Amino acid sequence: MTNYRLTPLRDTSENKKRIMEHMRNNMPSPKPTSKRNWMPALIAVFTLIVAIFLIGPSMYQALFNKQDFTIEKVVFPETAYDALNNSTYLDESNEFIYRTEHGFYSFNVTSKKETLLVETTHWGYDYGVSENWVVWAQAVENEEKLHVLNRQTNEVQIYETDYFYGIEVKDDTLFFMGVTRIDGNSSSAAYKMMDLKTGEIKELRKLHGEGGSSLPEINGSLIVTSETVEGESGMSTVITVQDYKEINDYGNYTVPYRSVQYLQLRENQVYGYMWNEGDDEPFIGSIDMESGQFHAIKTSFKLHDFATDGEHFAVSVQRGDSDTVWLFENNDGALKRVSKLPSIKERLVLPRFTEAGTLVLNGEGPDRAMYLIRFK
Repeated sequence: MTNYRLTPLRDTSENKKRIMEHMRNNMPSPKPTSKRNWMPALIAVFTLIVAIFLIGPSMYQALFNKQDFTIEKVVFPETAYDALNNSTYLDESNEFIYRTEHGFYSFNVTSKKETLLVETTHWGYDYGVSENWVVWAQAVENEEKLHVLNRQTNEVQIYETDYFYGIEVKDDTLFFMGVTRIDGNSSSAAYKMMDLKTGEIKELRKLHGEGGSSLPEINGSLIVTSETVEGESGMSTVITVQDYKEINDYGNYTVPYRSVQYLQLRENQVYGYMWNEGDDEPFIGSIDMESGQFHAIKTSFKLHDFATDGEHFAVSVQRGDSDTVWLFENNDGALKRVSKLPSIKERLVLPRFTEAGTLVLNGEGPDRAMYLIRFK
């Protein structure tokens, strides 16, 4: 603090001036304050808002439509829609096999060439194909008989069996359900298999209840079948997994649902589309083949159909008055959407996975294309 001394003056006003001048000389000079310019910040915020608005759809698709797969569109020559709905895609030969009213055809995806494999006089949905075989049932003198085309030799063999329905082909083995009439009022049903090279037939499993509502599913050396049985608490479905090469049971599982469709074997899980009459909505159920534990997979939407490779779920989701296929993943027991397949601008139906993991979809656009989705 600066000390100063006042000399007594008679004129007090002069003394006041002197004091004020001394204080002013010893006060620190105030720092100049600058005015803030907010315009650059406002411009930056406005630019960011516009950018988010413009790229919003792209950001949305990046977040909710993960593109960890490729999509191949396949357009066929003039082919009936019903034939493509029941077609089979073979990864090994990159071809579709389908049946029309004229016979069985092969369509090579690479060359875009359609080839007539064999002419038939009967049209139906129940048939099985592989790279080497085509098997179907056809009436001969009013009796259904199995017809087997060897694709290597182009020869057709006809077998008289007790075939009823459910034709599936895996490598060189044919699977089907046979029904044997015991007397006028009863019959015996069983799943059977035939060695297509020798024609030898073996019984795989005898059914004790009604036939299930799902076709057999084969993966590796395992086959899963089902049958509906009546118990004390009502109708239920018994799901059986067998090793068909050893002809022994891998596991038997009972679920309290009368209807079980689209059975699928993936790794150590069995999946199915399940419901009881009067239930709110059908759902996807899974069974752990090791522990036997059953899970109902949660969804937040109405579903009509599904297919899975164990990791990805292709589900027909209700959208207004119609439905289409979206992709999901199982996230802690609930399906989480990963893609609406936004690049495909038409309704998609009938999802199915090949054993190699290719997802096959039917499109309902003007060209009735099919789509092959391969995951990376």
